[in-house]
Amino acid sequence: MKKSISLILIVVISTISYAQVKTVHWRIDNLTQIGGNAVTVSGNPKVIQTDLGNAIEFDGIKDGLLVNNNPMNEATEFTIEIILKPYSGGAVEQRYLHFQQDENNRILAELRNNNNLNWSLDTFIKSGASNQTLLDYSLVHSLNNWVHVALTYKNGVMTNYVNGVQELIGSVAYQVVNSGQTSIGVRMNQVAWFKGAIHSVKITHAALNPANFIKTTDYLAIQNFKKQQLSTQISPNPVTASAILKYQLDESSNISIKLFTSEGKEIATFFDGYKNAGTHELEINRANLDANIYFVVISSGKLKSTQKLIIK
Repeated sequence: MKKSISLILIVVISTISYAQVKTVHWRIDNLTQIGGNAVTVSGNPKVIQTDLGNAIEFDGIKDGLLVNNNPMNEATEFTIEIILKPYSGGAVEQRYLHFQQDENNRILAELRNNNNLNWSLDTFIKSGASNQTLLDYSLVHSLNNWVHVALTYKNGVMTNYVNGVQELIGSVAYQVVNSGQTSIGVRMNQVAWFKGAIHSVKITHAALNPANFIKTTDYLAIQNFKKQQLSTQISPNPVTASAILKYQLDESSNISIKLFTSEGKEIATFFDGYKNAGTHELEINRANLDANIYFVVISSGKLKSTQKLIIK
């Protein structure tokens, strides 16, 4: 059985530049490739839409991904970050991220489901003859919510965090690896399946300060920004004779489509009226338009899109 540990941390404040540090940022949003690496799929994990963007949902029984890459290669210190949503109804022990060179050199991010009331973070490093577990059942978190989990290592010390708040630290003699694979949603030997959704994994070859961690709010802001934009496209562009403006409306509404010069002067209204939700097309004829750069502006309530139109 793993031994849990809790120590007092002496904080040392320093300034570090991360500009030249190797970083691997995986969006877990498809079942074909992750970070340009081939993926082997177990079970039937699903791509789902969430408030943070697409993510992969795992059923906690047979769903998992195996990535033919180990982003921990050559790291002498590191930060592992995961954005995930643990669901209720899963097993007690769940391994959702596993890096492994071989059986004696592996890193796992895990959780313990406490009777479907809440969960506790469990992080584990085994490196040669040295190993360490960070787990405290008194530190609990809500199920069915997005959460940021991090594990850092530097100079023999590993530290874990939940939502940027430090939980536990411990000592381990970590040795550098140079090969291996990654499993997501399950331990690599296909036990301890994770029930929930995983949005992203980020590995930095430096021990980051929590202020530099990625945040779920960053992704939420991106999604909110996208919701405020209309999806539009003009093709061909530049235009020699005519072009097709294609636009997508998520909801039925009154819209206007207007043409402006590069100086911001309105010179034409292509459409002003009601359109149903869906994909629509509008032909733009270059007749009576001099060769120049123009802007097509589509407005629908608070939503707006501006597309550059080049007339040759």
